[in-house]
Amino acid sequence: MSRVILVLMAISIALSAYARGRREGTWSWRLFVETLLGLSALGAVAGIFGIWLSRTMGPEHALLATILVVIVIAVGVVILTRWVQRKTKRNEC
Repeated sequence: MSRVILVLMAISIALSAYARGRREGTWSWRLFVETLLGLSALGAVAGIFGIWLSRTMGPEHALLATILVVIVIAVGVVILTRWVQRKTKRNEC
C-alpha cells in the first residue's frame, strides 16, 4: 500500500512540475529527454564505479566504498543541475 502512495505522490509532483514549467514557458521536451539520459548515465557510472570499488577494496571497507559512491552521485547531480539551469536560462533569453 505504501508503494502505491509513493507512486501516486511521484506522479503528482511530476505533473505539478510539468504544469509549472508550461505556465512559465520553460518546459522543453528536448531538455527533459537530455536530463533523463544524463540521470541514466549517472546511475550507470555510479553503479559501475561502486561495483569496481567494492571489489577492489573488499568487504572490510564497505562503508568507505558506499560513501565514495554517494559522493560521486552528489557531484553528478550538482553538475547535471547546473547544466540544466544554464540551458534553461539560455532558452529564456
